[in-house]
Amino acid sequence: MDKSQRSKRGMIAAGIAAAAVVVLGGMYIAGSASGSVPPATVDFADISAEQKQKLFDRGLQVFRAADCAACHSSPTTGAELAGGTAMVTPMGTLYGTNISPSKEHGIGKWSADDLYRAVARGMAPGRKNLYPAMPYASYHDITRADVDALWVWLQAQPAVEVPNREPEMHFPFSIRPGLALWNALERPAGAPAPEASNSLERGAYLVNTLGHCGECHTPRTSSFAMDLKQSLAGNVIEGAYAPDLRPKAMAERGWSEQDLLQFLRTGLSPQGVMTMGMFPVLQHSSAHMEEADLKAMAAYLMQSEKPVVKLAAEAPQTPTSANGERIYIGLCAGCHGVDGQGQPHSSLRLDTNTTAMFPTPLNLVRVIREGLPERDLAHGERMQAMPGFADQLSHEDMADLVNYMRLRWGRQKGDVTPAQVADVIKTAESH
Repeated sequence: MDKSQRSKRGMIAAGIAAAAVVVLGGMYIAGSASGSVPPATVDFADISAEQKQKLFDRGLQVFRAADCAACHSSPTTGAELAGGTAMVTPMGTLYGTNISPSKEHGIGKWSADDLYRAVARGMAPGRKNLYPAMPYASYHDITRADVDALWVWLQAQPAVEVPNREPEMHFPFSIRPGLALWNALERPAGAPAPEASNSLERGAYLVNTLGHCGECHTPRTSSFAMDLKQSLAGNVIEGAYAPDLRPKAMAERGWSEQDLLQFLRTGLSPQGVMTMGMFPVLQHSSAHMEEADLKAMAAYLMQSEKPVVKLAAEAPQTPTSANGERIYIGLCAGCHGVDGQGQPHSSLRLDTNTTAMFPTPLNLVRVIREGLPERDLAHGERMQAMPGFADQLSHEDMADLVNYMRLRWGRQKGDVTPAQVADVIKTAESH
């Protein structure tokens, strides 16, 4: 068989596979898309002004806690419900959709049941499967009362007449009916969560469902579903490391409930600052959440664990670590201090910063190379800009500096090599 015949047969096989996905996906849709939804918790046709105001207030809190604006805001105008934010995935690029009450471009024609199906089951009206970049695998446990409140709030917002941008997905992921099979295999099943009866249950609901923290912090399986056996165990996503959020790991990196509460509220704590993918979480979500909810999240994540930084045996001083110290004194100490003490409201402390404690040097290398923009955080906190040093440091010097910081403040072995630095840079630049 010559190359052209093999290519032709490969194309035929791919076509058959794609057709099978469509057919089987369609069969699954037919059997599941029109399934029942939990009954509404309010009669929308007979609602008092007082009740509507309470639902409106609750809906705003759901919108904030679920971090809807992070994906559904316009990256150009900032309009909060207009959509347009790009989400780059290995399968292609998706764009946040218009969720304003626009009848032409948004969800103005949707019912509260339609919103529930989309949020909790990944199914838009017209039996249209949503891509799981919309985190319905986490939202599946959302209460019907929260969806009803969110619907009231969304419908009360001004319509934004901005058309949606179509996904740019690679074949075969561009075949939307095939998502039904993914849902059949990977989407969690079960009834919505009951209303939380205590602070820890509320924290679990906020972290795992509304806050969908696992979408970034949980490792993925080969089918790109969350590996729930390793829930919140840490994951590399979009060229950065989203750290392990399990209680023991948090405590070993020096976190306390109070530090975590401060971090969620202001974006800053002795352990670090919200940057990279976490800054939009602060900007759109945690900075606006109620104090009781932030306390519940901190309590759930820490589970009463006390901060105990795990110390590793310090390696002997070597020429490379001495070079790392010289680089640190020359480039970093002016802002961060010789002993890593930092400057309040200006430059980060490094002696308690957890970035050097992560199992991968990915974030540390990226921050040193790329720098950080000036940030107005929340509740009066801010951080000055940090320059990047990509043009000043070779891979060898970068490895020495990273090893010095990981050894001194990360309590880890200084074993990062120039080759690992090159790999980290390649990973970061591919996103």
